[in-house]
Amino acid sequence: MTLLNEFTQFKNKVTETAKSAVQKSNEIFEVTKINMSIGDAQVEIDKILKDIGQILYDSYQNGESISDEVADKCVQVDEVVEKIKEMKVRLMELKNVIICSNCENENQPDDLFCSKCGEKIGTEKSAEEENVEEESMEQESVTEESVEE
Repeated sequence: MTLLNEFTQFKNKVTETAKSAVQKSNEIFEVTKINMSIGDAQVEIDKILKDIGQILYDSYQNGESISDEVADKCVQVDEVVEKIKEMKVRLMELKNVIICSNCENENQPDDLFCSKCGEKIGTEKSAEEENVEEESMEQESVTEESVEE
């Protein structure tokens, strides 16, 4: 009986290990796929930037002002940059890391400070928080000017 129990336990351990290996290989495949997509998107940006440069140079050569074509190309670059940001977020989720807002270093989720630059992790301010701070600073500036007069 004990030999059968030991064999069953061994079989279960092998099964668990195999499942874990399959899951890990799927994660590695997904990370590789996203990294390749990011590379492809960067190539696309490079082509668009080359087009922008050619358009600007041609306009310059012909003595023309910068056209709407340049603005259209810039919009295309912005769209691809957004795609890259989305892919990087997915990549961070898969790798279970947090990116430093200061230096873009990868950190562990439980890190309080960036291991590269020392910036406090998770201190990104929302646009709303920044607007509140700016308004507060403007009010303080107006108050100080009034006091000085």
